[in-house]
Amino acid sequence: MNTEFLRGFLETARTKSIAKASEALHISHTALSKQLRSLEQQFDVQLFVRSAQGVELTEAGKVLYEGSKVLLDHIAVLAKSLEPYKEWQRIRIGSVPDIASQYLLASLNQLEERGLDVDMVYRQSTAELYRMLLNGEVDLLVAERISMHPSIWMGELLREPLFVVMPKDHPFAKKTAVTLTELSSQPLVLYAEGCTIRAKLTELFSAMNRPMHIKTEVNFKEVILGYVDNGAGLTVLPEPYTTQLASDRLVCLPLDHPEAERTIAVLSMNRAKGQKIHRMLR
Repeated sequence: MNTEFLRGFLETARTKSIAKASEALHISHTALSKQLRSLEQQFDVQLFVRSAQGVELTEAGKVLYEGSKVLLDHIAVLAKSLEPYKEWQRIRIGSVPDIASQYLLASLNQLEERGLDVDMVYRQSTAELYRMLLNGEVDLLVAERISMHPSIWMGELLREPLFVVMPKDHPFAKKTAVTLTELSSQPLVLYAEGCTIRAKLTELFSAMNRPMHIKTEVNFKEVILGYVDNGAGLTVLPEPYTTQLASDRLVCLPLDHPEAERTIAVLSMNRAKGQKIHRMLR
């Protein structure tokens, strides 16, 4: 029995929605639906009653729900009791290129000196890295923290404030900071859908019931500042990116909001591995 299928089943039962559960688990709606059908076929029962409002557990589903919670709790206890006996020298670490270059590559020699054979896996999308972690394709991530599966252990490394980047002749350039209200009136140059900074901005604007005017979408870090430099709009980037500014043409100012930051963390399905790498990287 695939325990991840059971976790998907429990999350669906908890949220009463396959869509919400798949989003929380960072897998596709189709993949989760297949997992649930696989469980129904395995036990030859119907687990959910589906409707336009969502899903509800059947009587058989309620039995599996209670049993799955007990089973996964037992497995968690067993895994924890075995952790002191684990031996591992090879480790696969997933990251996006910019975070790896800033926070991880300089530490690779240190990890290798401690007997670890490190295999780096790069992806452009943080969401894709989370899926790889959940599927066991990597041992841990050094990545931005986003909404997480309950099985993922997280150890925070640092937080990076977000900055608004604009041309030097922009009316905001002489300010000391830019508010969300001010930013909502401006055309924005942002990364395409799936970017965690864009998701953070969407969340902040929605909470304030303010519009977000995306004028231009780009796919690569190397070109976004060029668009801003040529007057296409303002952008928002983490603090380390601001070191790449052409200071004679561009200005960066803090985004004035208490949640305008991104968290870089070590994330792992294996607490012992995560904690060990976290200690090495801090």
